[in-house]
Amino acid sequence: MLEFDEATLDSMERDHPGFQESVRDFEEATLPLCSLCGSEDTAQVRCGVVQRSINLAAVTTKLKLIPNGPGPGKYFCNACKKFFD
Repeated sequence: MLEFDEATLDSMERDHPGFQESVRDFEEATLPLCSLCGSEDTAQVRCGVVQRSINLAAVTTKLKLIPNGPGPGKYFCNACKKFFD
């Protein structure tokens, strides 16, 4: 998770009830290692850009947003910046 102050997270929670629980779910998710470089710093890929998902992607590195589907892969590697399945 990226570092955000409590006031910012509380504000996001007020705007989107359940937001902090969603962040915890992403942070606790077990994701596969990158099949290209072996890094464990990977993220789930989700399509669509709405304020809640933008905020989620801003506070966790385990979510990669793309504007439209289908996605180029189920996962994204934050180390090598490539998509993979």
